[in-house]
Amino acid sequence: MNTMVVVTQAESATALVRWAARLARMRGETLTVLCCLFGEPILPLEPARAKHPEGAEELLQVASEAVSEIQDMEVPLFVMRNPAPARAIIKVIQEKEIELLCIGMDFTLPKDAMINKLGRRLLRFAPCKMFVLDPGDEDGSSYQRILLPLGLHLGTFTLRTAASLAENMDCTVTPFEVGSYFGTDSREVAHRSLLSKLKDAGIEASKWIKPMVTLSGETWKSLVDKSRYSDLMLFGAAAIRDVRKFRVEEKKQMGPDTPRVAIGLVRRWTLEQKPSWIGMMTTHMFRWLPTLDATDRIDLFDRLQVGARWNIDFMMMMCLSTAIASLGLIQNSTAVVIGAMVVAPLMTPLIGAGLALVQGNTIFFRDSIKAMGFGISSALLISLILGFLVPMEQLTPELLARGGPTIIDLGVAFLSGAAAAYAVARPSLLGALAGVAIAAALVPPLATVGIAFAEGVWEVSEGAAILFATNLVAIILGAAFIYRRLGIQGSRLRKGLPLWGRRTVLFLSLLAVILTAPLGYRLAHQLRKGQTRPYTLPVSQSVREAIKERVHQEYGVTFISASRFGVEHDIDVAILLSATKPVSINLISDLKQLVNQEIEENVTVAVYALQEAGVKNTKF
Repeated sequence: MNTMVVVTQAESATALVRWAARLARMRGETLTVLCCLFGEPILPLEPARAKHPEGAEELLQVASEAVSEIQDMEVPLFVMRNPAPARAIIKVIQEKEIELLCIGMDFTLPKDAMINKLGRRLLRFAPCKMFVLDPGDEDGSSYQRILLPLGLHLGTFTLRTAASLAENMDCTVTPFEVGSYFGTDSREVAHRSLLSKLKDAGIEASKWIKPMVTLSGETWKSLVDKSRYSDLMLFGAAAIRDVRKFRVEEKKQMGPDTPRVAIGLVRRWTLEQKPSWIGMMTTHMFRWLPTLDATDRIDLFDRLQVGARWNIDFMMMMCLSTAIASLGLIQNSTAVVIGAMVVAPLMTPLIGAGLALVQGNTIFFRDSIKAMGFGISSALLISLILGFLVPMEQLTPELLARGGPTIIDLGVAFLSGAAAAYAVARPSLLGALAGVAIAAALVPPLATVGIAFAEGVWEVSEGAAILFATNLVAIILGAAFIYRRLGIQGSRLRKGLPLWGRRTVLFLSLLAVILTAPLGYRLAHQLRKGQTRPYTLPVSQSVREAIKERVHQEYGVTFISASRFGVEHDIDVAILLSATKPVSINLISDLKQLVNQEIEENVTVAVYALQEAGVKNTKF
């Protein structure tokens, strides 16, 4: 593994080389120093010689003196000149397989200054980890006190980098957070919050790590005051704007003659392949997401691998959740259906399949698919059996609601998969999985397929099957997307995903596109026809039969429907009839009495009679 430091200014060269040497020692890597010149004529990369190129004398002299201080390793010194230095440096990084790039910036200068333009461009495109240093007025000789301002884009990677520096260089790292005063418990609350953030990053207070809080409530003033007693302030790369603002506040509060503290930016590289413009755009959009180190990735794999296997535990929970969901759907109980969603284990293999795709892990993907296949088969079988065993006069609103999926469900499923994947990757968020499981709703559509099939309602069964297929595809893709953004990748880094992985992703993407056709049609149909969830609910079979038997005795009167209102209404039961003549008072009275007798309580009953309209001698 190699570390390379790029120096462009004589003023900061010494500090850059010293810090790069410390980082290389800490990582057990070799160190290369590159003196980069701007403009023309183009000078290809070459070892520094006694005869310096024109305009490079001072820079090479300072760099050579800094290199001569390094006694414990051999440090080659190179020089180059290019009008597009970023592109040339990236080429060097790829050829020499550089793992860590150190470069300088000066945040007191404008953004369009050459040194800052180069630094910003490499922060975006350099295919390696990066350490950006603004040495301020420091020469890099002091390194005993490192300040970590929490709350300013300080990710897990930056925290762990600081912890490694503290342990390997025997220096003090101070995680620092500015809280607000709200009472006597303010300091303790702020301190616990700080410790919790460190714990999430796998860091504990020690003789090197000394957390500190202040309750001033003035973030920038507190940071400037604290920086006076520090040798280096360490930020995440996403805090580049905050660093510039800090320099402004530093000058404002301390004056132009006060020595400026050194500032470092740390960036973790997750796209080790040659980035496309799409990859860079998505990386830039999601750069605020934390990245997972090796320990986090291993823990994540262990958690998902255990839950994504088809075993007796998975089978029992799958069967029980399906039975609960089926009975809840049959009795039209939303609460029971929600309970079944929480119990269902099917989410784990779907997330596991997304992780396996990103890793290129064939075995794990097959295990996840196997668990999904057996789980789906058992769910369909149980729901089909319950559909035949439990008598139903007609499908309940809960069943009908899952027979009309729309394209909106595709978006819900994708976001649910992303949310579930992120929650599993962050142990502190595991409590949110219950809510994600409810949002994803995997088992109820499966149960609806079996029940509707048993009842012979093919349209609802087909719609529920489309809904489940939509959820399955979108959740896997959503999980794969979020894990890729969290920095997870397989062993074939330089070549991307293996062929089977690319084909699988392509197949799932095409399937998602294909599903948009019926989902879009159903959405349009629903907008024309109305919502699938009915306004009224059916009455019991005994009440219905009693009403039909009495109406059958009345000549010229036909029974249409009897229903309860699903929302608050002045009428408890509504009976709808068709009649060729006015309905007698006796019939109305008898029907109201029958309903109250069957229900065994006093309810408000309304009887409505319709007369069928006829068309005579009409020409169209």
